[in-house]
Amino acid sequence: MLTTKIVKGLVLPFLVVLLISTSAFSLTDEDEQEIISVVSQQLQAFQNDDFEKAYSFASPIIKKIFPSPKVFGEMVVGQYQAVYRPKSVNFGKISLRNGVPSLEVYLVDPEGEFVTAIYSMQQQEDGEWLINGCYLTQAESNEI
Repeated sequence: MLTTKIVKGLVLPFLVVLLISTSAFSLTDEDEQEIISVVSQQLQAFQNDDFEKAYSFASPIIKKIFPSPKVFGEMVVGQYQAVYRPKSVNFGKISLRNGVPSLEVYLVDPEGEFVTAIYSMQQQEDGEWLINGCYLTQAESNEI
């Protein structure tokens, strides 16, 4: 009987978390278009060395970590060359990763390496989509 209580106590919170993480977002076609547009505009701003504009697409959390466009730009130039100066850009799918809308972007970095950038997105209270993080991984293939 004690085992049953423990299992029931663990299953219910797990189901609640599972339901929240899988159903919290239902992306519309408009949401997906806006997400791609935001990332595309930020990539274009980097091409133009317009760090102020690029910074405008960052979420409040990112802005707390990087408190100015200058600091944000220095981080991107120093650590995200594939995003800062891609030779090629192709947009992939948008999916939910741990309940967070994420966009895959396939890039070729300045050295010719194939990279996948995963952009985590955050919808603001006013409905606007902002970039809440980006991490780079080696692309699974050279077919971008």
